[in-house]
Amino acid sequence: MTPSAAPSRLAPTLTPEGVRRAYQDLVASLPSLRTESDWEGLWRRWNDLKVQIRGDSSRREFAEARDTNDKAAEEAFRQMREEIHPVAEEHDATIRQALLASPARAALETKFGPLLFKVFENAQASFAPENIALNVEVGELEARFERLLGNARPVVDGEELTLPKVNALLSHPDATKRKAAWEAYVGWIQTHADELHGLYSELVARRHQLGRNLGEPTFIPLGYRKHRRLDYGPAEVKTFREGIKRHIVPLLRDLRRKQAEWLGTPTVRPWDMAYYPGASLAPGVAPIGEQLSRAQGLFDRMHPKLGGHFKRMVAEGLIDLENRPGKRPGAYCTGFEDLGLISIFCNSTGDSEDIATLTHEMGHAFQGWESRWIEPLELRWPTYEACEIHSMGMEFMALRHLDAFFGPEDVQCFRRLKLIDTITILPYIAVVDAFQHWVYEHPTHTPEERDRAWSELWDEFLPGVDWSGHEAEKAVRWKRQIHLFVAPFYYIDYAIAESAALQLWLLAEKDPAKCMETYLELCRIGGSQSLVEIVKSAGLVSPFDPEVFGPAVAAIRAELGL
Repeated sequence: MTPSAAPSRLAPTLTPEGVRRAYQDLVASLPSLRTESDWEGLWRRWNDLKVQIRGDSSRREFAEARDTNDKAAEEAFRQMREEIHPVAEEHDATIRQALLASPARAALETKFGPLLFKVFENAQASFAPENIALNVEVGELEARFERLLGNARPVVDGEELTLPKVNALLSHPDATKRKAAWEAYVGWIQTHADELHGLYSELVARRHQLGRNLGEPTFIPLGYRKHRRLDYGPAEVKTFREGIKRHIVPLLRDLRRKQAEWLGTPTVRPWDMAYYPGASLAPGVAPIGEQLSRAQGLFDRMHPKLGGHFKRMVAEGLIDLENRPGKRPGAYCTGFEDLGLISIFCNSTGDSEDIATLTHEMGHAFQGWESRWIEPLELRWPTYEACEIHSMGMEFMALRHLDAFFGPEDVQCFRRLKLIDTITILPYIAVVDAFQHWVYEHPTHTPEERDRAWSELWDEFLPGVDWSGHEAEKAVRWKRQIHLFVAPFYYIDYAIAESAALQLWLLAEKDPAKCMETYLELCRIGGSQSLVEIVKSAGLVSPFDPEVFGPAVAAIRAELGL
């Protein structure tokens, strides 16, 4: 979607007054409900209203993300966060509680499945009236952080660049450019360190209070409930992190030694972490103007359904691809639920990483299209870690078709880089997750203690990088990790999903047709099952099996010669 495309779809459609009246009508009808049909009718009207709000909220957020300097879009999204969502949050709790206590509950569970009511119970356990205003404050702090990063302009060789463009230079073959880019981004973070620390401290304090208002000792139980984790908790996630340490960290240590050999240097320095001679692809290897047409060829080849979904999204302007000043960093997929549409948001710069991002976000989109049959809004999308199976699985499944983008040598480089990225990202995710557990377990910590905790975890999970002379810069990285600021406890979902995605990779290498059948079934299930049930339905090994990474580690070692 170009900045000028489809403006009517992005225009706000709801008002706080209209939403309040709609909810008041629903709540006013509760005493008159008698039959199962009455209760089902209430549920359908409520579901339709939530669909409208979700769709309009997604459009407003999408418009603001496309241009964080657009004051009208910023105001529209602020109104949704501060004036509409609080109304919905308050009345949703009343309606959920009525449905949970309803004499028609058993009949509705039979019709829509028991998971829906477990979701309602989880949501009720996460709700406290006094948290409504606090959540508004949290939302504004998150928006301030995203605006700050969206407007970041580190200077590299005299040129102001966005953070994604600086990040792209970290894999440049010229060591001088890599170091200049690294120093520029580190310098920008250090210049804004007090502001970033201040924002994060405020977020931690408010989130801690959110948990306390629900009778919890910390924010952590609420953080897990917000992600609708019905199958597991912090103990299982800690075991999962230990599995990463046992299986993946030794692989990473061997990789860094091999990387130093490739570099021809005694050690790997911080600015060299993302560059792998003989594997890294040249900057600009994936021109933005060709990405959509080439992706169409890739998805057509993989399966007609995938190709059809992608063709529609391109035709209807539902893909915002290129990076530009003022655009929010990162990438995501969203649904305009009331319109029955799925859209993706990227920050493409023409580099090979764009292809990983595009296939990743399209994995989310394919699930969104395939699970539109699910009526309850809460079950159309699965929990985040299950969502990431579709996206990260698509990245791996696409490896066999990358000649749609690259020549033979670059295909092999991209494939090797994907496996290398797997080795490096899993321990990093473990650091982020362990860090935020520490943060919320110690809510009154100081910024200095926070930086020290991050550095200690880095040393535990991310060996093999020579930080001599730059030890203080080790604590820079967390300050631009978006998930820590806007989506606490989300980041581990990528690693949990990767454990399943790696299984899809091994299956795709062995039996592509069966893999695609498994993948489409995963997409069709959507959120109608919980994580453990989804993985089981697909015939995959549970993420919480201690040996889940074993087969993939052996395959990666063999392919990379580690």
